[in-house]
Amino acid sequence: MKKTGTSSELIFFDSSVLIEGLKGNPSAVSLFEEILNSNLVPVINDIVFSEFIFHYIALKTGVSPFTIKKRGEIGNVILTEEPKDFLNQFHVLLTDDEVLEVSYGLMRKHNLLPNDAIILATCL
Repeated sequence: MKKTGTSSELIFFDSSVLIEGLKGNPSAVSLFEEILNSNLVPVINDIVFSEFIFHYIALKTGVSPFTIKKRGEIGNVILTEEPKDFLNQFHVLLTDDEVLEVSYGLMRKHNLLPNDAIILATCL
């Protein structure tokens, strides 16, 4: 958790937790309910947003998101309000030059793939 400029604390959600919530995992659903009823501010970054949408397409359709794209059906899966209504519960922290610089070092030092390094760098 990071402190914001106010008295609020941020709590970062990784895409795996969001996806488990989408699947209806009771632990993930309970965690969401607890956080949303607290003073904590739930946050994600643009990488988590992208990863969640990718998995959302696969879970909703049962086929690869690449297949859905090839068929021209993404607009039929990503609706006007769904899953945007779920994602709107989270403040999105954007990836900036500083995060990218830190993530580069994390990849080298800890053998991380780019998305994981960017997510970690966002939390530091």
